[in-house]
Amino acid sequence: FLGIPDEIEVAAEVDGANLWQRFYRICVPQVKGTMTVVGIFAFVGAWNDFLWPLIVISDESNYTLTLGMNRLKGMFISDPRLIAAGALVSLIPILVFFACFQRYFFRGLEQGGIKE
Repeated sequence: FLGIPDEIEVAAEVDGANLWQRFYRICVPQVKGTMTVVGIFAFVGAWNDFLWPLIVISDESNYTLTLGMNRLKGMFISDPRLIAAGALVSLIPILVFFACFQRYFFRGLEQGGIKE
């Protein structure tokens, strides 16, 4: 938000826009791509979180996918096909989430790469 020129907001204020109108109609559309990139990274980071659910969740029936994937790897027996299937299942929601927001993701990356 700091990168948005003050002149744009002042022009909207002169045109009669109040604070919330300037925020939603001027500022948010200009940073929508950047907010989407931050949202995607936060979602993937929370999705792949391992340590916090391991500490908090004590019942195995409530384990997250990452904790369940760790349970697939046994101490003495390890089935690589089962682990690969679990990895594929845990990857599907991330791919769906990215597919829904990919245009905003790349727009945000382009905005972040432009120097003035």
